[in-house]
Amino acid sequence: MIVIEKYTTTILREQYNLHKNYVMKRKNLPIKIRLPSIPEDISENIIKNIINNKLGDKTSSWDCKGDLKSLTEGVQECKCFTSDGPLSFTPSSNWNVIYFLDARQWLDDRFILYRVPLERTSDAWKTIKVSRSQTFEDQVRQGRRPRVNWNSLKPQIETNVHKVFEGSFEEIFS
Repeated sequence: MIVIEKYTTTILREQYNLHKNYVMKRKNLPIKIRLPSIPEDISENIIKNIINNKLGDKTSSWDCKGDLKSLTEGVQECKCFTSDGPLSFTPSSNWNVIYFLDARQWLDDRFILYRVPLERTSDAWKTIKVSRSQTFEDQVRQGRRPRVNWNSLKPQIETNVHKVFEGSFEEIFS
């Protein structure tokens, strides 16, 4: 089954280029500023295109509540990071698989996508250390947004981290 998307590859290319031009102009200001991250519609659709074209799951769709949804994988959570800062998680969200888009070099046209087939409710996920004294689940129970950076998270889930793509923006479409 092929899903008809309203957020087409044409829209993705336009929005990506629009955002990249905006960030590059801000980057060239004569003062130092914190650059904006990639908007979620762009990052989630980059991930969707990689899933469609590199993993062959043509049912992965952005037109749903949440991030992505697939007839094959179920709820596909998406996290994109453009810095070494912490990733933030909604305490109430659940997923079947989570994807991490490493976009720290996106201005140099380099992306890496990792697939982690751990459900949010799995013991392996619940026990992730997000601070010296608390786990992911500890903070969820407190109604807090767990925050952890990729360099701390990845070693804790390493056996479940699978690199599925490394390449340029245009390479996500083939």
